[in-house]
Parts: sequence; structure tokens; C-alpha cells
Amino acid sequence: MADQLEFSSRAALCRELALREPENRAYWIAEAESWSRLSKEDPSGKDNPESGSGVLAKLRVRSMRMMLLVA
Repeated sequence: MADQLEFSSRAALCRELALREPENRAYWIAEAESWSRLSKEDPSGKDNPESGSGVLAKLRVRSMRMMLLVA
């Protein structure tokens, strides 16, 4: 359950950053949508036909983090 709360908080932060950084708005909105999607997933992965999409979102987030660390 803590994961869902953390993901939801991160989505809210990304939305706030989208307002503060208009030049990066598209990036922050995409990140907010990704975190929001993760926050709505069933933590057990059961009874969720879209549970596989969370894996791709997590990989995309990790990839973006790595890109930010390299830059």
C-alpha cells in the first residue's frame, strides 16, 4: 500500500513541476501519467488485465532516471 501512496505523491509532484517548468511540461505530464498509472495498479498483480503495462512503465522510469544521471 505504501507503494501506491508514494506513486500517487510522485504523480502530484510531477504535475506541480509541469506548472513550474512550462518548457518541460510534456515530460512532466508524461511522468505524472506514468506514476498515476502505477498508483492505480493492484499491488499483488492479481485480477488486473493491465498488470503487464506496469512493468513497461517501471522500465521507462528507470531508463529516464539513467538518462538524467548520465546527462
